[in-house]
Amino acid sequence: MDHDQAQKSYGTDRARLVYGKRPDGTLAHIGEVTRGLACGCVCPACDGQIVARLKDDQQVPHFAHHGGEACGGGPETVLHLLAKEAFRSSPTMVLPERPGLNNKRVVTKPTREVQTEFLRLEYTDPKTIIPDLYVRALGYDLFVEVAVTHFADDAKIQRIREHKIPAVEIDLSKLPRDSLRDAIAEAVLKTARRHWLYHPGIEAARAQQEADEIAWQKEQDRLLAAAAAKHRTRVEETASAYRQALAKPVGRDIAIPRQAELQAIGLLEYIGYEVAGFACFSERPAVWQAIILAEIFHDRCLGNALCKSVPIANHLEKRRLIQKPFLRVSSDVAEDVTAIDARFAPAWKAVDNYLKYLLGEGVLVQQGYDVALAVTFAKPWSARTLAEKERTAAMHAAVQDVEWILGELPDNERAGMTGEVWLQSIHQESGLPYRKALLSDIESPKIVGQVEKIGAMLKGQGPLPPATLGLPVEAAIARRKVQMAKQAEGRREKQLQEAIRNRQSRRDRFCVDVEKDLSGPELDAFLNTKRADMNDMSPVELAEDSDAGLTRAREALSTFVRQRRREAEAAAEKAKYHDKIADLAKGRLSHEDAIAFLKAREDDFGRMSPLQYVKDESTFQKACTKLAQWEKLARRS
Repeated sequence: MDHDQAQKSYGTDRARLVYGKRPDGTLAHIGEVTRGLACGCVCPACDGQIVARLKDDQQVPHFAHHGGEACGGGPETVLHLLAKEAFRSSPTMVLPERPGLNNKRVVTKPTREVQTEFLRLEYTDPKTIIPDLYVRALGYDLFVEVAVTHFADDAKIQRIREHKIPAVEIDLSKLPRDSLRDAIAEAVLKTARRHWLYHPGIEAARAQQEADEIAWQKEQDRLLAAAAAKHRTRVEETASAYRQALAKPVGRDIAIPRQAELQAIGLLEYIGYEVAGFACFSERPAVWQAIILAEIFHDRCLGNALCKSVPIANHLEKRRLIQKPFLRVSSDVAEDVTAIDARFAPAWKAVDNYLKYLLGEGVLVQQGYDVALAVTFAKPWSARTLAEKERTAAMHAAVQDVEWILGELPDNERAGMTGEVWLQSIHQESGLPYRKALLSDIESPKIVGQVEKIGAMLKGQGPLPPATLGLPVEAAIARRKVQMAKQAEGRREKQLQEAIRNRQSRRDRFCVDVEKDLSGPELDAFLNTKRADMNDMSPVELAEDSDAGLTRAREALSTFVRQRRREAEAAAEKAKYHDKIADLAKGRLSHEDAIAFLKAREDDFGRMSPLQYVKDESTFQKACTKLAQWEKLARRS
């Protein structure tokens, strides 16, 4: 750095010089001296005379060069001198981390704080090594370089390495140039950045690392060579195995899984398609392709996984349908084998080729990232499977019912019959074993219904079954007949007793109703008089007969009571008018004429006397008119 650049960066305009050098070589802080030239100090860098400017000069206290420009190196020189001064008391210092060895393994030795022993400032020797400080720590000599603007270059580092003494460089470039003693000591001993310029442990670690890298590279080369050889061997073995698989004769008769289902749905013609790589499988294409259609696309055995070639190939591998030489063939091996024999393809690729064929034929359809059976095949296949499941479920339920029936029979009647034996026996109506008959759409419902009837009979809940279905239940049926006869007799007796109770209950209820409105001879006459409108039964007999008869008898009672009430009301009214006309006659006629009037039979009254005629207001008024005539005649005479 030249003078102009140093002055610009560290001159009095940027970093104040706050330390001056006394005549005895020690450093004096601006706060420790008198004003002006009386300070008696010189610049620590250029030894030029400096003056102390204090607060009295209305400036920030600092040293300034007397009679000329600042040299610019004073603050940096102060940092160096104070940094070196910090080591005079043999303090502790922080050593940076470094690589090292631990049991021949390269490790990182962590940062650590160590005790130092001050030896001297600036060490020189024939190799022209001039470090800033020469101390001792951890039992060995240590060079300490303090860098402010000039850092150790490669040449200096090489000379240190030749001397074989560990060296640390402390970076004070970021430290303010007007820092105080304590701040500088703290930075140089602990907080400032630092790194190793040289340490024999670092050299050993680097040498070990280089040796390790060379050994690792040799091992990698060996492994690559072995892998290449293994790859060539696998390619040759796979190609040879595929040629042998192609040449292997295969019989004509093969068992195709779920052939009946595929034929019924119309998919049988889409299996047996030879694709590149078909010889990787242990079975003919028709076999593994039938499994793909049935298990992958119909049964959805992959669950929620996409129906892609690799998952399908993994399923076929679990089914042991891929020959051992062709298991897990890598893409590199497959590519090289295909270059040798174009007929080859790995198992997953053979599956992929078959899927593309099915897509082209419309058997499969694309659904986003997945593929699925076309609806024209999926829908009828699902319906067929559902029907088969229902028939199978019905068969299992029937077998369970049969086993329960057999369990209910005494041992001597069961005669060794079991559910499995029964399934193998012949159904007489169809001529089929019960196992097959129960899977028939025609026979299954009938057999299941008859088994249920036999079970209901043994539970005492149903009628006698129409057939035994080959089950040893004849004795049970005979017992049921006896039981049913007893039950019928019991029901009849119960019904008779119930009928008697009901008749008596209806009679009692009707008699209670009659007694509310009638009494005495009238009550007895009403209850026991036979009537034509009641089929020559008396009301009490009609009420006993049925609930409907009770209703009719109650209606007859209501009619009878209403009639009696009307007759009583009419008699009372007639008596009232009878008394009224008699009183009127006696009041208007003489005693003899009144008696004659009341007893006289009048043609106007239908040859009845007034006492007989009057019964209401109308007849009373007519009688009054007749009385008026009699009254006129009585006056004339």
